[in-house]
This record gives sequence, C-alpha cells and structure tokens, in this order.
Amino acid sequence: MPILRVKNGPQKGLEVELTSDHLIIGRDEIPGGLQILDQGISRRHAEVFRIGEMYFIRDLGSRNGSYVNEERITEELLRVGDEIKIGSTVCLFEDRRPSERNRARRPDPAELDQISATTTIRLDLMDDGLIAEPVEETTTSRDLQILYKVAKTIASERDIKGLARKVVKLAVTAVDAEQGYMFIKHPDRGELTLAASHERSGKGKEQPLVSRAIIKRVLKFNRGVLTSDASTDDRFKNRGSVVMKGIRSVICAPLVAMDQICGVLYLSTGKVSEAFDTDDLDLVTTIGIQAGMAVQGITLSLAQEKNYLELVSGLVRAIEMRDPISRGHSERVATYSSGIAQALGLSRSRNRRVQLAALLHNIGLLFLDPEEAARSTEEPDIDKRRIDLACQLLEGIQGMSFLLPAVRHHRERWDGSGYPDGLAGEDIPLEARIISVANDFDLLLERSAEQGEDLPTKDAVAKLVEEGQDRYDPRVLEALLTAHREGWLYKPQERVKVG
Repeated sequence: MPILRVKNGPQKGLEVELTSDHLIIGRDEIPGGLQILDQGISRRHAEVFRIGEMYFIRDLGSRNGSYVNEERITEELLRVGDEIKIGSTVCLFEDRRPSERNRARRPDPAELDQISATTTIRLDLMDDGLIAEPVEETTTSRDLQILYKVAKTIASERDIKGLARKVVKLAVTAVDAEQGYMFIKHPDRGELTLAASHERSGKGKEQPLVSRAIIKRVLKFNRGVLTSDASTDDRFKNRGSVVMKGIRSVICAPLVAMDQICGVLYLSTGKVSEAFDTDDLDLVTTIGIQAGMAVQGITLSLAQEKNYLELVSGLVRAIEMRDPISRGHSERVATYSSGIAQALGLSRSRNRRVQLAALLHNIGLLFLDPEEAARSTEEPDIDKRRIDLACQLLEGIQGMSFLLPAVRHHRERWDGSGYPDGLAGEDIPLEARIISVANDFDLLLERSAEQGEDLPTKDAVAKLVEEGQDRYDPRVLEALLTAHREGWLYKPQERVKVG
C-alpha cells in the first residue's frame, strides 16, 4: 500500500495511506486530505493522484511551489523513496508491504482466464519430443526475454567494453530507441567515459547525442529519469544541450551495484510519436541494475588480477636481484609477450595468462647457484634443469597448474629442435610460442648491449624475424612485427604495471 510519511516538523511520523484516487495536501482541513500546519504551505497546496497503478503529484498553484527530490515541479510521477517538499515540510513516498506476506489474494476466475490466455504455454509430450504451443507475446514476456538475454551476456562477458556494447544493443532493441549509450564512472575521479554506443540505423554519430542535465539528475538522485519530450519538460526544456541537440524522448537509468552508481545507460529517440513510457523505464532500470553488478564484478576482478600480477612481479624482482645480468629480464619478457598477444588478438584473460607465465618462466633460477644460473642460457642441460625446477615449484602451488604448459615448453622450437620434449609446430602451446619469441628478443638486445653494439630495437626485430624462420611460429613473428610497428611491444594495453 503506497503511503505518504511526514519526515519532519510537528507531525513527524504521521502516515497517510493513499487509498483513494486523489489526496489534497494543504493548510486547510479538507475531508480525506492531508492537513499540514506549516506557514509555508498554501491552503490547497498540492494534490497526489492515481492513474492506474501509478501515482503523480501536481502543484495547485501554490505560493512557494512543490518540490520532488529538490526539483520544483508542476506535475511529476512518484516513485518509492521520492522526497516531496512543500513549505518547510518533507514527506516521503513509500510502499508499506502487507504484514501477512504469506497470505496470497485469491484471484478472480476472470483473472485466471486472462492469465491462462496470455502468459502460459501449453506443453504436449509427444513421441517425437516436447512441443510448445505459441501464444501472444505480452509486455511481461518481452521484458523477461530481454532480461534473460542480458543475464546470458553478463555471464559470458569478462570485458567491460564488450559487455557495454552488447547490453546497449539489447536495450536499444528492447524499447525501440534510435540510439543508446553506456557511460562508465571512473572509481576515483568520478568522471563518466563513453564505453559503448549503438544506433538503430547503424550509421553512428561522432559525438553522443545526450543531455548533461538528464545525466546529472540521474547521478544526483540515483534513480532513472523518463521524459516523453525534453523540449517541453519543465525540468529540462531550458537546458542548452536539450535545445541545441533537439533532444526529445529519453530514458536514462543508473548502473547500480552495492548502492553505488558505476555508470548510466542512456536511450533516446527523436520522434515524439515513439516516446518511451513507464514500462520502458522499468525495463531499462532493471537492465541498469544487472549491468551495474556486472561492471562492478569485472572492475573488482581486474583490480584483483592487477594486484596479483604486481605481487608476482615483486617476487620475481627479488629473485633476480642476486644476478645483475638477468635483472629485469622477466618483466621485459612479460611486456613483450603481452604486446605480441595483443597483436594476435588474444582475449584479455588469455593475455594475462601469457604475462603471468612470462613473469614466472625463469623462476627455476631460484634453485640454481649463481654460476649455473649464468650458464643456463648457453648450456641446454642446465636450462632443462631450470625448467624442471620451475615446473616443480608451480605444480606445488594451488591454482598455478594452468601456467605449466607455457613455462615448460617456452624453449621448444617450431622445427622440433628445442627442448625439453622436442615438440614441433602447432603441438607447442601458443602461449609458449609467444614467450619463446619474447624471451629471445630480450636476450638478443641484452647480448648486443654487453658487446657494446647497442642494437636498435627495430634492427633486433628484423634480425629475429630473418634468422628465426625455422625456430619460431611464423604467425608469432608477424605479430612481433605488428606489435613493434604499433608500439604495443613496449607499451601494450594489457601491460603489467609495477613499481
């Protein structure tokens, strides 16, 4: 049952159930009305009225005006949690649930007929399988289908931009919007960044066609905004972005997770005849909640991965401190490997796996004495021991076994001449092939520096490509060239940030 609860003043705590179709609020004592003895309130100040299942508030030409969530209104749709201010009195619009939650209302037989006709599917068990008899689609079934698709997208996506693209497209299709945008909020600076956009026409726009005023309102009150025509809406019609961009019907919903806004979902259409309604707002708001939880989950996962990689990087640096020659080698190989993986188009999660394996590929040096460690790159027998020791260490750490193939086989060669198992071609794991190229690229640069040649990186890339046709995967060599040309080899998007 919707109620108005007085939040402050002499009548603080007073609750009025909204049982009738309209309720007059004012200083006068009106039968069935809400009398508030506040000098700032007019005799007949405002009216709360119902249309269907929705409640609205309308100002009745009061002297001091009526406000909803600190915004002066003429008429406004009410939602649970809204603050209504009249004079100096604040009322809350709330929904008081029935105390007997387990008591279900007995439906009317006519309602049962309607439900049966519109929301159920008759299933017949036949010899050849299960046959579903189609029924007329309702708004509810449409919304459930959309939310199911959003849930599937969230479950399968681990990249924020990839998630944003799919969710925006689903939302635009669901409410027949002309364009849609998803903005993600920076956790520290609070800035909004465009993560994805989708145009129904497929043409796209250089700049998002959005109203800053609408977005700011959503961020301020943490609730969705619906306007059928922003150009005539008292809340927005005088805003510059609305006037200049010709903005019409808009839905803007917050992306919410753990009571925090992490972005907004913004949908619009320029045709008033296709204006959005409250059903659309409810659907998009629900999508925003789902997407917000997914964005928050991905963000936390990325932060955890970053911290984990930085911890491993610190461990590797400590190990390499005792050998000036190898100092920094593993981190450089991880950076080069990430750039090559990026050029190959590997997913973010697989790129991270390559980085982690590259950071740990040399960890077997921890168990070798300094003299053996110095000879490991030149003597295969010692190098095999380094690899075996690294694999034994990783096998003993829970959750690290997925790195073993890349670490064990990074010294295999494309033509089968490598070690420890003599694998060749596609039998060598791709992660190992990437680390092999990155490792030898760094060794080539280090040896040239030791010999006083100071080989330029572009020449080192060219030399490795020219001399390594039999040793390395041709596709990985091509990716090395691409990563060098694009700058990813030295500053990849998935680069491990340490220090």
